Amino acid sequence: MKIKAILVDDEENARKALSNMLEYYCKEVEVIGQAANISAAHALITDLEPDVVFLDIQMPGGNGFELLKKFRTIPFKVIFVTAFDQFALKAIKLSAIDYLLKPVSPRDLIKAVEKLGQRMEVEEHFEQQLETLEANMQPDKQHKKIILNTSNNMYVLRIEDVIRCEADENYTRVINLDGKSIMVAKTLKDFDELLSAFGFCRIHQSHLINLNHVLTYEKGSGGMVLLSNKERIPVSSRRKEFFLSALQNHL
Repeated sequence: MKIKAILVDDEENARKALSNMLEYYCKEVEVIGQAANISAAHALITDLEPDVVFLDIQMPGGNGFELLKKFRTIPFKVIFVTAFDQFALKAIKLSAIDYLLKPVSPRDLIKAVEKLGQRMEVEEHFEQQLETLEANMQPDKQHKKIILNTSNNMYVLRIEDVIRCEADENYTRVINLDGKSIMVAKTLKDFDELLSAFGFCRIHQSHLINLNHVLTYEKGSGGMVLLSNKERIPVSSRRKEFFLSALQNHL
């Protein structure tokens, strides 16, 4: 089955490069149109009804969000294409939205299209993801959200309400302020990279904690941390100094 795609990017060379790569590496994708700005993209999408839009976030005359807001519902899949911007990438990852980083590599493109094939058969809540992404793109660190996808549900959590994350082989258990425990198919390392900028600290091979929820530290070879939900979590001896320094700097 062919996947009909539209490419939206103000850079002609970027559109040509992506189109050529899709033709060569991803033959299941058929590029049915290209647009260089928001108004042209809106008309093209409305007319051609693509399965997926490869969408540049920042363009002269309007960004990708403004294009998507023109649709009451979004019946197509979206893969954002963006130049390297650490802040934007963090926001996209927290919002669990698929993206490609410019310059697009064949490996990343093939992986994104493979994942797209799986997504085609699944009902998504993209409007909610987009709303979360817009909030996460704001410069302040307050009230940022993270989206967690499981096999059955999508959860939108305030980062400040996440108490800790615990490794379970290649999965991670996320414990929230309301007592909910959510198992996600991501490693603890993935969550460490996502959440370290928001006051989270890896205190053990299996434990990542939110420093805002630390009540007391019980001294010992590594010691124990008492969290706001009354759980006691061990600190590994080799991470003890790192944890104490992070806690001091966080206060």
